[in-house]
This record gives sequence, C-alpha cells and structure tokens, in this order.
Amino acid sequence: MNRYFLYLVLINMFINAIIFVPSILIKYSFDGAVASVLLSIPYGVLMTFLYSKAITKYPEKGLPEILANTTKWMKILHIWFIQLAFFTAGLITLLGFLDIISRFVNPEEPRLILLVMYLAAIFLVIGMPTQRVMYFAEIVLFFSIPFLGFIIFKAFSSKDLSWDSIWEVTTHVFDWPSLKAFAASSYVFSGYINLIIFNRVIKGKLKIWNYVFVFIVGILNLFTTFLIPIGYHGADGAKEYLFPWISTADSLRLVYSPVERVIFLFIMLYMGVTLISVSVHWHVALELVKSTFNEKAKEKKKWLVLMAIAICSAIMVQQINTLQLNQLTEYWMILRLAVEPIYVLSFYFWAGRKIS
Repeated sequence: MNRYFLYLVLINMFINAIIFVPSILIKYSFDGAVASVLLSIPYGVLMTFLYSKAITKYPEKGLPEILANTTKWMKILHIWFIQLAFFTAGLITLLGFLDIISRFVNPEEPRLILLVMYLAAIFLVIGMPTQRVMYFAEIVLFFSIPFLGFIIFKAFSSKDLSWDSIWEVTTHVFDWPSLKAFAASSYVFSGYINLIIFNRVIKGKLKIWNYVFVFIVGILNLFTTFLIPIGYHGADGAKEYLFPWISTADSLRLVYSPVERVIFLFIMLYMGVTLISVSVHWHVALELVKSTFNEKAKEKKKWLVLMAIAICSAIMVQQINTLQLNQLTEYWMILRLAVEPIYVLSFYFWAGRKIS
C-alpha cells in the first residue's frame, strides 16, 4: 500500500470526526442519516478510485504540471477555482477548531490571538516543498494514531456506552436519505482530492489494497463518528451539543493515567491533526496559485498570497459565530457534493483520452 496516499485519506477522516460531520449526522439521525452514511461509503470509495486512477497516470506530477500544455486562460481559470475550494476547506476547519479551543481550553483568550499562533505554525509548513509537508504529516500521524485508537477502544469498551440508543437509531436505516447528511458523510472520503498536488510524491500506480483500506477505515470512521456520541448521550441528548465528540471525550476517564480526563489528551492530539489538515489544504492552494505566476514573480507573490490568507482568516474569526459557521459549512458541503463528482468524472475521462 502507498502510505502517502493513505495519509491524505486518514488526515481528512480524522479531522472531520470531531468538528462538523458528527453534529450534522446526529442532527438527522431520525431523518435519513443512517441511509446517507451507508450510501456515502460506496460513493466515496468510487470517487477515490476514479480520481486516483486518473491522476496517477501522470507519475510524480501535480495538476499544474499536467495542465502545462493547455491554453493559459483555461489553466488559470481551472486552477484558481480549485485553489479557492481548498482555501475554504482549510479555513472552515481552522475556524471550527479555534472555536473548540476557545470553548474547552482557554475561554478567556481572544480568538484572534489563537489564530495568530496557529497561522504562524501553518505558514511555516505550507511554504515547505511538497515532500517535506508529507514527512511532517507522517510524523504527526505516527504519534497521533496510537492514542486516538486507544481512545476509540476505550469509548467502545466502556460500560457507559448504551447500545440500546445506538440500536434505536439504526432501526431508521430505511428512512429516505438526507442531502445534508449525505454531503457530510461523503466529505469524510474527500482526502483523495489532495492528490492534485501531492501526486508529486506518489510513485507508481495505486494497488487494490489501498482502496480496500479506504473502504474498511471509512466504515469504521463514519460509524464511530456518528454512533459513539449517541451511545453516550442518547439519540436526542447528543443533538444538544455543538461538538458531540468533544463532549463524548469529556465523558471518558483514564483512572490510572497521569491525565484522568480524556478530553485534554483528545484535544491535544487534535491540535496536531488540525495543524497538518489545514496545512495540507493550504499547501495545495498555495502551490496552485504559484503555478499561475512566472518563476521570477513566484516568491514575491507568495507573500502576497499568505498576507491575503491571514487577513481573510482574521476577518472571518471576528465576524462569524459558531452557529453561522455550522450553517455555512453545511451549504459548503452541499456545494462540494454538486461540484466534486463533475470534476472527478471529467478529469477521469479527460486523462483517459490524453493517455490513449
């Protein structure tokens, strides 16, 4: 299996397990969420397969290199549209996690200060070469996955988990799927789209075991994300929380550990996962923008782009509250659901025609 490809998928799955996806799925738990989750699994794996198969036909090339021989206006229009989507994806992730830090760790710290600290770290990462960004992601995941796996095991094995509440929700499996729930659950699989730039570090073609891994981990991730908070807080009680998984982590205890409350360990781990998730999205966005400039202007324009990112992030932190961010994210996910399959299918057939 190609570990770099799996890192991109895992990062997206992990970060969406705590911020927006759980609250959306739980909101529609009696209105089609179960069917939406089940449908999103084959859909997500199919999109992953089609896009990765298409782009890996161009070994060690990102989208800018693939489009190098197309007309300039088409290349610029195509790339700027995609980089805007990646910037937005990173921004809503960052704003969501800053909200969590502000609520559960340091409520008295201004969010603007928290943003400045995070942006300083993110800008150091996104300016690195693509290979080094992937090395950084590997380090973060190496330290995070064992602890996150232990927390999930602890959640499943706890006597406080109510399987009756989970069973109550799963009986609604035949309810008509919800569009918002499907958009949220399918977004969990969208880490593959980072291959737009990170295909530069993918050597050779991806084997079938990569997609088997995505299928299995996607099932575990979605049902853990969706059902564990319901098992702890009840089918109706879980809807009362803005961040159901954070509240669930706060329900867990490690009696013989130096840190008894799991929530502190959980948030500390997700600080690193959030940093690398946003960095991956914004590295893609930055590389796409840089590809539209000539070599002499790249370094100068890079700092202008970073300044624009910082200003836009600061404005959003000051102007958007939690409820507005959640609503904006729901609409963004629906828009992504409409655009993503069009892009994936068109690129798949275009790449096939170019190769043949």
